[in-house]
Amino acid sequence: MRRVLRLVLVAVLALSLAGAGLTLWEQHLRPDAATTLRDLDGRRVELDLPPDLEAAAVEPTGGRFVAPDHGLDVPLVWMSVDGSVLNPPTLTDAFVVRDPAPAADGAGGRPRIVAMHAVRGGRAPGNAFAASSGEVLAAPGDRLYVDGDLYVVDTVEVVPKEAAERDASIWGVRDDGDVRLVVLTCLQRPGGPTRAPDNLVLHASRA
Repeated sequence: MRRVLRLVLVAVLALSLAGAGLTLWEQHLRPDAATTLRDLDGRRVELDLPPDLEAAAVEPTGGRFVAPDHGLDVPLVWMSVDGSVLNPPTLTDAFVVRDPAPAADGAGGRPRIVAMHAVRGGRAPGNAFAASSGEVLAAPGDRLYVDGDLYVVDTVEVVPKEAAERDASIWGVRDDGDVRLVVLTCLQRPGGPTRAPDNLVLHASRA
């Protein structure tokens, strides 16, 4: 049996009660956690907050999230927000966030949001975009395929979580929102605080 890793699991989404948007945060792992997940290498990660599959209403899209410039190709899954927390239930998928507040007709739209886990000391989908040293590997020009739709990254940002929660370029209605994609994960740095303070945010446009 593979050794159970005591890892920090990241990229859990918390919904602002004020409706300002979603922000990425981490949950801490306890040695006595009863629930475990496996990362992309099959290593077991212990969770202290078991995911609620029923509330999340996960549903496979039948498509894939592919970042060919980073060797990433994982299933794409729909996921809903339940109350204040969206807890993606796997370390091996990319999750399309269902819009909790669709824009009114004619009012533009919000970008397509894809969130994924990154794991310190392990390998989850979000780890593809940053080295273990914390160096950001994602760059403008990178190709991202979401259920067959091609997007090209135009901006890569490292954003403090508190700022990301209020960032209108991520959560706000935009005239071009129907052709925009935002990919969110947490940025882990070795020797940093247990809770990574920053999000790695990829902004892309449909090609």
